[in-house]
Amino acid sequence: MALAATVFTANAADRLLIVGEAVWGVWSIDNSIVMLNSSDNNDVFKATVNLSTNGTFKFLTTTDWGNLEYRAGDNDVTLTEGVASALVSTEENSNDKQFRVSETANYDIVCDLVSKTIVVKKAAYQSTPLKHTALWLVGSATPGGWNIADGTMLSPEAENPTVFKTTVDFVEGEVKVAVNKYTGWGQTFYLRDTTDDTKMVFGGDDNKWYITKAGKYDVTVDVVNMTISITETSSTGILSAECASGVSTALYDLGGNRLSSRTLRPGCYIQKKGSYTRKVMVK
Repeated sequence: MALAATVFTANAADRLLIVGEAVWGVWSIDNSIVMLNSSDNNDVFKATVNLSTNGTFKFLTTTDWGNLEYRAGDNDVTLTEGVASALVSTEENSNDKQFRVSETANYDIVCDLVSKTIVVKKAAYQSTPLKHTALWLVGSATPGGWNIADGTMLSPEAENPTVFKTTVDFVEGEVKVAVNKYTGWGQTFYLRDTTDDTKMVFGGDDNKWYITKAGKYDVTVDVVNMTISITETSSTGILSAECASGVSTALYDLGGNRLSSRTLRPGCYIQKKGSYTRKVMVK
C-alpha cells in the first residue's frame, strides 16, 4: 500500500537576534541586535551593523538561552566578504562555535534560513559604527502603549542609517525610544535629556517625552548627534510635545530674533515651547 506524503513548510524562525562580543550589546539579550525580515521572503533576515574583530557573534531565535540558535558548526568561522558560509542550527550541531570578521567595519548581513547560509559585505556607510537596524517608540502616547512588541518602528534613512524616522498617530501621554521590540524593560532606552528635551541620553533615569496634544506626528531620531524632533504634521506645523516637568515659552520672528509678546504686530511668528516649535499667526 503506497502512502502519499504531504510536505508542509513553515518559517524556520520568526526572528533573529545578534549577540556576541563582536556587536555593541555583547552578550546582553535585552540589547541584542534585531535582524529584519526581507520584504519578499520571511526566511531571509537582514541587518546593517558594526561588527568588531574583538570577538565572535551568533544568532538567537528567542529571548532566552538554550533554545534554537544559528551558529558556525564544528569550528569558529572567519567570514569572507561576499562569500556564503554555512549557518548551522543547534538542532543539527550542539557545538557553540561562532562567526567572526577579519576587519572591524559596518557590514550588510544576510541570513537565509532556507538555504542555511550567511553572507556579509561591507556596507556603503562607514562614517560611524552602526548599532541599530531600527528603533521603536513605546509609551502611553503611542498606538501600542507600553507593549514593547507593538512599538512603532523608526526606520533608518538609506543614506544616513544613524537617523531614524517615522510618522505616528500620538495621543496625549508619554513616549521613549526602545532598541529592541522583542525584549523587555532591561534593555537600554533612548530617553529625554533633562537639560534640553530636543536632546537624548542613552540609558540612565527614566525621563520620557510628553505629548500634550493628540495628532499625527513626524518623529526623527539622530543617534549620533543624540537629538529628537517631534513635529505635528498639520498645515500649521504646530508641535505639541513637551517634557512632563514644565517648559518655558519664547517667541521669535522668522529671522530667528527673540521677541516680547507685548511688542508683537500682526504677522507670522515662531513660538518655541521647550524643545518644540510652532508657527503662530498674530492678528
